[in-house]
Amino acid sequence: MREIDERFGILGPIGSDLEDARSWVHSKHTQLQMVRERIYQIAAGDEDCNDADFLRIDPALRLAIGKGDEAGAGQSRLSRLENEVLGTEPGLAALEKALMRSNDTLMRRKKKQRLIVDVDSTEDPAHGKQENVAFNGHFGKNCFHPIFAFTSDENCLGAKLRQGNVH
Repeated sequence: MREIDERFGILGPIGSDLEDARSWVHSKHTQLQMVRERIYQIAAGDEDCNDADFLRIDPALRLAIGKGDEAGAGQSRLSRLENEVLGTEPGLAALEKALMRSNDTLMRRKKKQRLIVDVDSTEDPAHGKQENVAFNGHFGKNCFHPIFAFTSDENCLGAKLRQGNVH
């Protein structure tokens, strides 16, 4: 993943797209390293960050994020990154730019002459009082109602998390 990421410049620019308000004196990990760590974990199947404390010492992950012999960021730090940095408007915009860079590269490599886009929504059930959760009469439950755009080759072009009661 790291080789593809670097070859096509997918995540590299995200470091300059995000403002880092942390004190460098107390920072062991760059934002780019943490974004890579979290995205690579998701790609490997750790979608909820529960195993981040264990995975941070995994040699392959440390190599992929550029930490060498040092451990990566732990679960609490990655959760703060997701909520306080990536979950903001600038953070979401930076992630969207990374997704566009990835898709642009893919489209160029496949030499597509025509692009068919499938836009569809789905339910994402939610429990508790999470922000933007609402009752959706069609699905008959409290949920989010995200919308996705995919190519005919099933490559995700974009996604937007929406309130549960959006049509």
